[in-house]
Amino acid sequence: MWERPVITFKSILSEFADMRSHFSPLERKVVEDVSSTLLMQHVHEISKYVRLSGSEDEARSLEYLKATLAGYDFKVEEYRFEAYVGYPEMAELQITFPESVKIGGVTAALAPSTPEAGTTAEIVYLGLGDEEAFSTLDARGKLVLVEGLAEPEIAKRADNHGAVGQIFINDEYAHEGIVSVVWGTPTHETRSLLPMTPCISITEKDGKHLRELTKKGKVTAKLLTKTWRGWKTIPVLCAHLRGRVERDKYVMLAGHIDSWHYGAMDNGSANAMMLEVARIMSKHRNRLRRGLRIVFWSGHSHGRYAGSAWYADTFWHDLEKNCVVHINADSLGSKGATCLTEAEIMPETREFASAFVKRVADQELSGRRFSRAGDQSFWGIGIPSIFMALSEIPVGAGEENADLKTVALFGPSPSGAGWWWHTPEDTVDKIDAENLNRDTRIYALITHALCTDLTLPFNYQRTAEDIERNLKELQHISNGIFDLQPLIDRTDRLIHALSKLNRIARRAKNRRQADVINTALMRLGRALIPITHTSGNRYEHDLAVPIPPLPSLDRIRQLVKLSKESDEFKFMSHGLRRNSNMLADALDRALEIVDRALRAGN
Repeated sequence: MWERPVITFKSILSEFADMRSHFSPLERKVVEDVSSTLLMQHVHEISKYVRLSGSEDEARSLEYLKATLAGYDFKVEEYRFEAYVGYPEMAELQITFPESVKIGGVTAALAPSTPEAGTTAEIVYLGLGDEEAFSTLDARGKLVLVEGLAEPEIAKRADNHGAVGQIFINDEYAHEGIVSVVWGTPTHETRSLLPMTPCISITEKDGKHLRELTKKGKVTAKLLTKTWRGWKTIPVLCAHLRGRVERDKYVMLAGHIDSWHYGAMDNGSANAMMLEVARIMSKHRNRLRRGLRIVFWSGHSHGRYAGSAWYADTFWHDLEKNCVVHINADSLGSKGATCLTEAEIMPETREFASAFVKRVADQELSGRRFSRAGDQSFWGIGIPSIFMALSEIPVGAGEENADLKTVALFGPSPSGAGWWWHTPEDTVDKIDAENLNRDTRIYALITHALCTDLTLPFNYQRTAEDIERNLKELQHISNGIFDLQPLIDRTDRLIHALSKLNRIARRAKNRRQADVINTALMRLGRALIPITHTSGNRYEHDLAVPIPPLPSLDRIRQLVKLSKESDEFKFMSHGLRRNSNMLADALDRALEIVDRALRAGN
């Protein structure tokens, strides 16, 4: 039976004493209200169940969330809808030559099953499974052996190159995952992109043995997997607290409720934080200028963000008009999670979020660019985002403590998730109460400021500077083949205009001035975020594959390698011209937004 943890508040109270002068009286009240006891109680209650998307156990956890939120006087609504999801059931690899060995593992959500008799083929080792590796070795009719987690980009590459199966070499543990590149439930146009090739993830120990065999000669094996994929009714739970001044506007704090296994860290800890922020914000409800909407998604783990994608599609117009920011919550407060410098962030939200990380944790949030993951379904609408996850375990911590080995989720990085990520070992004992309290304080302060500040704290000058930096890099790469100078000139003018807007925003003293600034900031997000974080179609969801800065112009990197006389060069040039027009239009609209605000503010 679970026992309430004994919480040592000494370090927390000492930290408050050292940093007391950094908080206003109201912020100090928010910080001191965070309860480690309640947080751990929530984690325990939520992670009693294995929360497969749309399952009865997920529904039991939702009942706890609903009852708790209703007790905090939130208006609670549950939506249920059909989504396309998948559940892995079994996976085994049987080496048939040059030896006879059975290797266990896990398959992936939305991957197909093998035929009942299995798929037998030769194994070829392709290292990291990049395009060069697939182009160098013929994968047709083969089982491809690749390093790392089961990634959708590699799975799609295996499909494209005619492989009949994939074997992913993980670390000491085989981690659950999903391999579809389709974001959310597929449409008629994207259903053909669903995975066609069965797969298995195995441990490093078994993978090392396979690697050695392939070096010595031909290796054949039979892959046996079983999965279920199809239509399932899944929920989204939404709780709302209305603002007192900008009554229709709201801050959206969101995270997924579904899990792999018990999912205490991923995502019970973040769900607990959301409940605690709800409790604290309810106590300050009379001070809220704008509302707070707390949303729990299903379909994250088993439907490639089906819940958040459905919500974006269904409430697109309300989100476009009224949502001021999306704060994402995932995998908080784990044992050893002492690194808060790498959290994903947007240029326009970095300075604001960094200030709270510094004040609470005394760390400098440099932040990394968002990867295409983590329920970031709102970029097309143009909603700014803060965080995917927040705290991580420093790489190398396991050298001193084997219990803190990390899983690299974002490529080369100084931090990662605990080894228990996406395994049956993600249980309550992996949560550190003080780390979760620290993370919750940061989220609570950020949420409180966004709901109560007179003006929204977004700095789109940093966004424009980021656009200009990337345009100049592409201009240099182009070397005169494709001229980006007109876009650079527009961006330069926008940077200067935004610096003026920032000065006016700092001087805003009343609601009329604040309304001018806040309206401009929301419209700037709608104009600029789709061109910096999506391919540009505001009504579609890009695939779940890595997306570069200014994605609609990134093909310039390919263009410079082509002969100017080739059809491919000419086709690509025409497409880039259209995309440059799209960017120019977005920049022009941003300039108009700022000019209008400057005139109204003077």
